[in-house]
Amino acid sequence: MDQTSNNKTTGWTIYGLVPAFLSILTALVYYPSLTYDFQFDDVANIKKFFAARTHTFWMWAFKSPRWISYWLNSVNYKLGKHNPFIYRTFNVSFHIVTGILIFLVTYTAFSRLKKENYFHKRSLPIALMTALLFLLHPVQTQTVSYVIQGQLEGLAGMFTMLLALLFLHWTTIKNTALKVIGALSIYAILFVACGTKEIIIMSFFTLLLFDWFFVAQGDWKQVRSRALFYLGYIGTIIYFFGFYIRGASQGKLIKEYILKVDQKITSNIGNVITQQAGQAITRWDYCISQFKVILHYLWIFIWPFGISVDYDWKMAPDFFTPEVIMPLLFLLLIATGIAALLYKDKTSPIAFGALWFFVGIAPRSSIIPSTELVADYKTYFSSYGWLLLLAMGLIYLFEWITEQIKDFNLPKALKSPHLAITLCALCLGWSTYERNKVWRSPQEFWFNIVQNAPLKARAYNNYAVSLAEQKKFKDAIPYLRKAIKMDNHYPDPWNNIAVCYNALQKNDLAINQLYEAIKINPTYPEFYNNLASFLLVKKEYNKVCEMAQKAIHLRGYYGKAHFNWGRALYELGNKEEAFTKIKYSCCAADYDTYEAFDTYANLSLELKKFDDAIAGYAQVFRMNPRNKDAQFNLANAYYCNKNFKEAKQVYMAMVQENPKEYRCWYNLAETFMDLGDKSQAIKCFENAAPLQKNFPHISARIAEVTGKKQPSGPVQA
Repeated sequence: MDQTSNNKTTGWTIYGLVPAFLSILTALVYYPSLTYDFQFDDVANIKKFFAARTHTFWMWAFKSPRWISYWLNSVNYKLGKHNPFIYRTFNVSFHIVTGILIFLVTYTAFSRLKKENYFHKRSLPIALMTALLFLLHPVQTQTVSYVIQGQLEGLAGMFTMLLALLFLHWTTIKNTALKVIGALSIYAILFVACGTKEIIIMSFFTLLLFDWFFVAQGDWKQVRSRALFYLGYIGTIIYFFGFYIRGASQGKLIKEYILKVDQKITSNIGNVITQQAGQAITRWDYCISQFKVILHYLWIFIWPFGISVDYDWKMAPDFFTPEVIMPLLFLLLIATGIAALLYKDKTSPIAFGALWFFVGIAPRSSIIPSTELVADYKTYFSSYGWLLLLAMGLIYLFEWITEQIKDFNLPKALKSPHLAITLCALCLGWSTYERNKVWRSPQEFWFNIVQNAPLKARAYNNYAVSLAEQKKFKDAIPYLRKAIKMDNHYPDPWNNIAVCYNALQKNDLAINQLYEAIKINPTYPEFYNNLASFLLVKKEYNKVCEMAQKAIHLRGYYGKAHFNWGRALYELGNKEEAFTKIKYSCCAADYDTYEAFDTYANLSLELKKFDDAIAGYAQVFRMNPRNKDAQFNLANAYYCNKNFKEAKQVYMAMVQENPKEYRCWYNLAETFMDLGDKSQAIKCFENAAPLQKNFPHISARIAEVTGKKQPSGPVQA
């Protein structure tokens, strides 16, 4: 397949038609998943990330290495609270932009090769195939559909490709002034990019790869001529991350976690990756265990069946074991192959793709320990190199097949590289659509993980939670017992089994389970709050206050704990303090639920705090426009607060919707009286006539109105 027509490729095709095709195709594939609810860590990092509700841009900007993700969550919250459609749409948009950048970067880089070069002639189909593989491969759902990682890994990948594209164009600038302006622009974008995720540091090495293979094309003198640019680039990175080295918490993170030679960490609860629970994760053990992980990362892009968001892999017990030696030998064989390619051709694009992958994965699969042994989303940055190799291999395979069947009288369309690209897009699109279904509900998500990670306690616990959320409490309990048996020091299943027992009316057993959970982990606020909820049922209000207070001590913005505390105080007769706690739970803390606002509104009306009652009932009615009692009470609160015009609007809206709302007619009449419109008041009193059975004084009220006597106030219920 001779691609000499590359020279005839128009700018419209490269910068218009292909990006539009990639965007539409990817959007169609991901569109069904945009409404799927948050799963896994997204719940903690989005729904329970309270600061996102209150912080502004300047409270986030350039304050941490991941500030862009935090700020994005604040933006998304303002746009749609916790509507997953908003968050997921942002993620898919970032993914599409990254895919388009990959197409442009690959096409631009390969077009820089000599015209007689095999890869130069095929720059367009290779670039298009690489972009399609990147955009539609089901492995990428591990990042794109994992909202928080899409904001971290996804944006880091997007900025890396943007910087690469700008760099490739920057190297063609001849004018010195424009060259300086271009370099400064790249540094400015890099400075922002440093707020995505720490992996952006590796963009320095990826630029060097592009320079060596496609710009300098093996000429070391050309690379050295850009030394000043690279010094400025790495200086920008050092300057940005210097903020965090100086900071107390971030400085400790870098010095203790990254620079300390004998660094040891412990496994997360429910996610033990060591051979024994409580065993430390050392740099050496983590490093030798990564050989098999790297091979896994390569393999999943060839055979993506059985991928999982969570794995139950354990670290290797010793270096001299088959699970370490065999993968190491295979990786050494790959390294030998890369060296042979470079010896034969120091600018081999095949070597470029392989080096990109290993450079990108190095910080994750080396000597920096983590509580996750394997996580597929970590391949997002590095996958470009491996997918580029697969794209080149698929194009070559298609050419070979076409050559074998050239003597057959087949239609020209069947011999076009576009056929291979179309078939690839269809297969990948369908598999990504199917893979995304695991994000559709917590039950599907965690059942998939239970199947793929049957040795992990966290999988059983969270699957049981998903069953409990469907009111399948009896079905959930065996999975929780299994999680407890697998990891007796894992407190979550103790807490969750207590919730199930409480739902099954086994309150005492539930309370006992929570006390056991507190013994395991006395710093978990959910334990104390759930205990407070169960004690409310037993009317042990003083203990409720004690437990809620402990939960709030551990998490100040824990709204449900404030709410429980307020309910107990109300029952103890301390209504003013109860009001303060309940108002705080929904207006300042994170329990902004229908239950909380309804309780806050009713208590406000009871205590004649009409401004608060108005705020509470307005929010209740916004949450449930079908709640006519809330709408009616909102109007009453307006009336009692002497906001007669607002009360009139609400009463009139109710009688227009339902003319048989006689209580509204009566209250509307009283409102007109206060507004000085007696004729309208009399008409409304007459429309309220059917209420005479319960309110026989209506006729007398009309007489009173005629006699200019004072009204007696609205009907309250």
